[in-house]
Amino acid sequence: MSEVQPIPAAFTAAVRTLLDTPLLTEGMEGFRETYAWRLELRAFFARVAALTVQSGPGVLRLVLSPPFPEGGRAWADVRSPQAAGFVAWVLWYHEFLGVQAGEVRQFSLAELASAISSHPQAQDLDFSVRSQRLALLQAVRALRELGALAIVDESSQEWESGESDAGSSGGALLEFTAAAPYLISRPSELPASAAQRAIRMLLCGPSMTCAQDPEAFEQLNAPLLEDLQHTLGWRLSVNGEYATLHREGIVRGMGSRWMPGRSAASSVALLLLSAVCKEVQHQRLTPEDSGRLTVTKVRLYGLLDQVRATYRARWGTMGKESTEKLLELVLAEWRLWGGVAVSDTASVTLEPHLARFDPTYETEATGEARGQSEKQAITSLFD
Repeated sequence: MSEVQPIPAAFTAAVRTLLDTPLLTEGMEGFRETYAWRLELRAFFARVAALTVQSGPGVLRLVLSPPFPEGGRAWADVRSPQAAGFVAWVLWYHEFLGVQAGEVRQFSLAELASAISSHPQAQDLDFSVRSQRLALLQAVRALRELGALAIVDESSQEWESGESDAGSSGGALLEFTAAAPYLISRPSELPASAAQRAIRMLLCGPSMTCAQDPEAFEQLNAPLLEDLQHTLGWRLSVNGEYATLHREGIVRGMGSRWMPGRSAASSVALLLLSAVCKEVQHQRLTPEDSGRLTVTKVRLYGLLDQVRATYRARWGTMGKESTEKLLELVLAEWRLWGGVAVSDTASVTLEPHLARFDPTYETEATGEARGQSEKQAITSLFD
């Protein structure tokens, strides 16, 4: 039996850093230490997950396949399809500047908006409408968080409120970084085995479920999984219809995005989740064979009203929000945790890995519900 070779701690740190921040640029925390391992990182991610690592002067990028977000928390700023569309428009402007000016230079929000709105395919855009200005700002902030944009002067308040005209001096002053071209083109995906697909889903999301890829789910005991756990020092647990790679020690970046925070909205989301669990336990809600559960929004409104009646005093001003607004906030949290499989105007289908959290209030003094460690007795939220 061959001896398992020790993994250098610096390489483990490099893998974790690139997973936390899939687009690293010069000056970002951990860039130099991670960039030093770029050749080994390229080989490792290609072997275990069929993922590509790109590198260039001052740039290191782990290419994650859609629908997985690059940058994790960065895409949390993109709250609407329109904002997501503006991400593409802002990256288009990078090419536009290169053609028009011969080089990428600084530009204002107003210049960016004017160039986009003058494009023949953007005739339906109107930046005199505040919601469209806000959507563009969401895209800009997401790309800044991702490392593709630098904000030289962040005085965007006048442009955001519509007080500034569309002149060239309106809004924040921006410039593209060396990372922007890496987001414009995507290299061809590497062919992936079932085991590599399983690892890819575990790395790029909080969990993977059997419903997502039954063939890959069957490979969760493959040697590649042992290689992954050995390299990362993280533990894999398989619980009925879902599996989770526990990211011990992660407090920022992509990994932290899938953990309940300390906000009132996170508390409400955890407590409503607990109410849903109780409905299942009392057989008032029935899961699918895959472990997923579809709940009507009418039912969720009713459960949310019950939760609010008990805990409203702990939520501060959020306790005064309408039930409809509270449910919007809850669904946004559940999506961040990777727990919403399908959502429409009438119902929501939840993923089984939401069972990881057992919400309780730590003390009487704090009005925050915490997502405690994974419940060992539960193999599926909907057993």
